[in-house]
Amino acid sequence: MSLSTCPACLADGLQPFYECRQVPVHTTLLMPTRQQALNYPRRDIELAICHRCGFITNRLFESGIHEYSATCEESQGCSPTFMNWLRGLATRLVDDYDISGKTVLEIGSGKGEFLAAICELGGNSGIGYDPAYVPGRLDTSALSIDFREEMWERRHGIDQADVIACRHTLEHIPNVHEFLGDLRASIGDRLDTLLFFEVPDTLRILKEGAFWDIYYEHCSYFDRDSLCSLFNNCGFEVLECWLDYDAQYIMLVARPVATSTGSSAKPGGMQMVKLIDSFKAAYAAMQAEWTSRLAAYARDKKTVMLWGGGSKAAAFLNQLDGAAIIRKVIDINPHKHHCFIPGSGQEVVGPDLLNKETADVIILMNSIYHAEVRRELDKNGHNAELLSV
Repeated sequence: MSLSTCPACLADGLQPFYECRQVPVHTTLLMPTRQQALNYPRRDIELAICHRCGFITNRLFESGIHEYSATCEESQGCSPTFMNWLRGLATRLVDDYDISGKTVLEIGSGKGEFLAAICELGGNSGIGYDPAYVPGRLDTSALSIDFREEMWERRHGIDQADVIACRHTLEHIPNVHEFLGDLRASIGDRLDTLLFFEVPDTLRILKEGAFWDIYYEHCSYFDRDSLCSLFNNCGFEVLECWLDYDAQYIMLVARPVATSTGSSAKPGGMQMVKLIDSFKAAYAAMQAEWTSRLAAYARDKKTVMLWGGGSKAAAFLNQLDGAAIIRKVIDINPHKHHCFIPGSGQEVVGPDLLNKETADVIILMNSIYHAEVRRELDKNGHNAELLSV
């Protein structure tokens, strides 16, 4: 059954605008065999927008079908570009908000890179909740961090945390108003608690027609205004909200307030509603462009590979006609090697494959890594054409 009520502001009247049928339900859970990848469970996406607050949700999302566990490989921690940025972000938060000698609780802490960085840089202690955590993967022996291999729920409370972080987790939660309500109730009268949230920016996806940034795990989509509106409605005051990581991510810092201030939605904050029609055209144009390119590569008998074996790659490969021409997916994360992309079945390999096989074209799934990947290719004498989506 599809939703009719907005999970963010609880208003009725969601308007569907985008459909994608039979996509794999997981994009970071890589498969040990190609056959398992090809047979992985699929579901439908139907994105709908709330005209009151601008929030977007997958109306057909089914809770409870995902396998969040240590076999998920969501980490970007093997990239120097990413880790330099992440440490810079942690430094900014520590300096700007005096996060030193505090307790930091992270909901959705992944493999622990951010929590480790903010604890190291600020002399903080940490608590991390994530069923995808892998003990021993990251050396945190010199830090005071308690990783708990489970999802955070209201019953866990916040353990007197001074700071609560939640990065790239809220977009996986369908009932976002309920979740933030649970968090606000857990904080109680600790009004000096600081919150830091990070989610993808949906405005960029709509403007660019970036179909490779829409996948089943992401059931909730925000721009800055809809995110701020949600926090205000749930009993928080937004202190700061900005775009970062090449304007791909929204960053939000907030504190709880004694009384909710109500929605912050305003006429200028409904950009997502205005972009729906242009997204349809941009999406169709982007699909046509990449379908045409792949057909030309096939006609010219070019060897094509993808760089970046994460969610973007899975969405790109599963939603694009002619993607079977892409033989391999290259990724620098060794924990992904010799696994297979769910749905499409391409094998993920390390960059050393290029010492054995030649690629004419490499499609890079995130342009922010272009300089890093180009350096890697040049260092090893590979002259493949490098294209960023």
